Formats: sequence, C-alpha cells, structure tokens
Amino acid sequence: MTKPGPRPLMLSGDILATGSRVSAEILQAQRVLSEATAALRAAQDELAAARDTRDAARSTAMELDELAATAREQADEAARLYIGAVRGDGDALGSLDAAVKPGGDLLAGLGSMQRVSELTGDVQGLRESADRLDRDADAAEARAEAAWAKVDAVPVERLQQRVDDAEAAVAKARDALAAVRTQLAASSVTVIENLPTDSGQLSDQGWSLPVGGHLTDGFGPRPDKPVAGVNEFHRGTDLAASCGSPVFAATGGTVIEAGRNGSYGNWILIDHGDGVSTGYAHLVDGGILVSVGDRVEAGGLIGAVGSTGASTGCHLHYEVRLGGVAIDAVPFMASRGIRLG
Repeated sequence: MTKPGPRPLMLSGDILATGSRVSAEILQAQRVLSEATAALRAAQDELAAARDTRDAARSTAMELDELAATAREQADEAARLYIGAVRGDGDALGSLDAAVKPGGDLLAGLGSMQRVSELTGDVQGLRESADRLDRDADAAEARAEAAWAKVDAVPVERLQQRVDDAEAAVAKARDALAAVRTQLAASSVTVIENLPTDSGQLSDQGWSLPVGGHLTDGFGPRPDKPVAGVNEFHRGTDLAASCGSPVFAATGGTVIEAGRNGSYGNWILIDHGDGVSTGYAHLVDGGILVSVGDRVEAGGLIGAVGSTGASTGCHLHYEVRLGGVAIDAVPFMASRGIRLG
C-alpha cells in the first residue's frame, strides 16, 4: 500500500551555507582518508616484498654457511694431514688413505693412491693442497658473510615502522572524518528536526518516489538543449520541485558517489546491486546528506533539491542505470509500483 507522499520542506540560507561548508570539509576528510588508505596499502605491499626478499636471502645465506662449513672442515683436515706428513704420523696418512677411497671427495684434487704415495714424500705438495683448500674455505666464508650482509640490508624493520605509521594515519583520518560528520549533524540540528527521515511511501516491491514533483523532461533525444554544454541525449528524468525539497533513495543500496560532478552539479549515485544503480543530480549546495560508503534504506533521506550544474531551475534529475547504462526511469519505476511525476 502506498503511504502519503513527502511533506514540504524548505531549507534556510544559513543552514544551506553551513551544510555546504561542512560538506566540503567532509569531502576533504574523505580525500585524506583515501590517500592515507592508499599509502597504507603501498607500505604493506612494500613490506611484504621486503619480507619475501629477506627470506630468499636468508635461505641463500644458510646454504652458503653449510658450504663454507664443509670447505673449512676439508681445509682443516688437509692441514692436519700435511702436519702429519711432516711429522711422519702414520695415523694421519691412514686418514689420507681413507679420504681418497672411492666415494670420498675430501682431497679429490690429490688423485689416486699412487699420487698420495708420491705426495707422502712430497710434503710441499701436501702443503700446497692444504693452502688451496684453506683459500677455498676463506672464499666460501666470505660469500656466506656477504649473503648475511644482504639479509641484514633488507629494511624490514624500517618498512614495518612505515606500515605502523600508515595505520596510525588511517586511524587519524577516520577519526577526523567521523568528527566532521558529527559536526554536520550538530550544525544541522534544525534540518534534522524538520526533515522527514524517509519518503513516507514504499511500494510493495520496496521502491520509493525519489522526490515529490511533476515531470518536466523525460529520457531520450533532446534537440533543443536547455543549457549550453549539456548532452543532446537526456539520460534521466527531470522532476520539478522547490529548492530544498527532500530527495529520497529510490530503494536500498550503498552510496558510491557523493559530490560535485560536472554538469550534474551536486550528485549522488547509489548502487543497489545486481547491476542496478540510481543517480540524483543538481542537488542544492549543502544538500548532499550522505557520504560515499553509506548504506541507505529504501525511501531514506539522502539530499535536497537544488539547481546546481547545468540547470535552469530547481528540479531533480533522476537516473536509473543497468550495468552502468542509463535507461528510461519512467517504465522502470512504474513496474516497481512508483509513478514519476
């Protein structure tokens, strides 16, 4: 059942001026929040990339540590064998024999047992092998140390602080936006007391008349432009009403645009899901009473009629879009129990 239509409303100049000022502050606060949120996301992405880089560098460093440790063991063993050969230590030579048996690679560069036997009498050869393995171990340890230096060079802690700072900036921006919205509510107490909270009428399908007024221009070609610069094709339905008259959400949804929009003047766009959206143009300065992200109910108060943008007088330009494409709102709304104009 359709309930009585919206009651008349006129906003005073002082209230509209206050609303316009605070609406501008809200837009600025929203921009600050948007920028802070973008900065936070960028910092989080940079931190995640740095952590991945450090993890990869740590894995490489650990592998080089193991190689360096093995190289040092080989160098130490070669040095021990050299010393044993100098002293004529049989145990040391036995270890040398074991080291070069099939499968052993400790002194692979020394060759076969015949070569080992030759080296037994060639202490200088053993010393050269021990020195070479020592140099190899030094080089391996230097590579491992350099790899750990790369791990330490990844600025994870600094980037974590940047994320913490960005999170604090987002929280501060949210608080600032909430404070401005509270200011709007406080400064517009007279408006709130006199405005209806909803249209007072809903169809059985949950749709509402966006404004009480008569139809002055419909959807379609417009060879005679009422104002220079407007499109030759009229994408909406114009409903004449006094400036300051309440504007209501055609049905429930989420506000995705709320602000100045070229020839539309002050504009609100609401996403209703399933590809359906509705737009409300030429709202009076200070007459945008919702913000991007707000959830509105069917017939809920969202703004006030004006004549901003490319407009010749007080009216609401009402649009219905399906998949982002404007359609004729009159039959669309009629099929949902609402007669425009």
